[in-house]
Amino acid sequence: MRSSIIAISLLLIVTIAKINGHLCILDPPQRGAKLPSPLYAGDNNCYKIASNCGGVAAGSPVASYRAGSYQTITFQQNYNHWFPSNIGYMDVAISYAGDNGQYQTLYSMQDFNAWDMVSQTNLSVPVTFPKTKCTSCVLRVRYISNNSGEPNPDFYQCSDITLH
Repeated sequence: MRSSIIAISLLLIVTIAKINGHLCILDPPQRGAKLPSPLYAGDNNCYKIASNCGGVAAGSPVASYRAGSYQTITFQQNYNHWFPSNIGYMDVAISYAGDNGQYQTLYSMQDFNAWDMVSQTNLSVPVTFPKTKCTSCVLRVRYISNNSGEPNPDFYQCSDITLH
């Protein structure tokens, strides 16, 4: 009886871990609900699997930057899905034509072994915005884990910005 309870408990923990959180944009703010503080591993605000912006509709711009300027974008890898036989990546990109427009990659990095799937890693990455101005651009952060053992290995977040 006791071993059955332990087995069921472990199964529930594994199942919950597979359905929750993976990537959040911290600065500029991502689309959707304001992120809680503290932000816990597995937060549903970080679990967006629909390309390109996690299925969250565009809103008013939340940040404005000078076109051509150097900036720092901060995001959190809320769960790590490192897969050693086909290592994935995270990138930051911009679209001038909405969620489904063409994206220009501003920064890309290889995924890493965090040694624990439940680790939360804040990343601040340098980007240089294009010199073309826009009143409604989409800044996308994407995590492509390439982890074939996961039912949903890719994660997306977007932020609505302007370049002046």
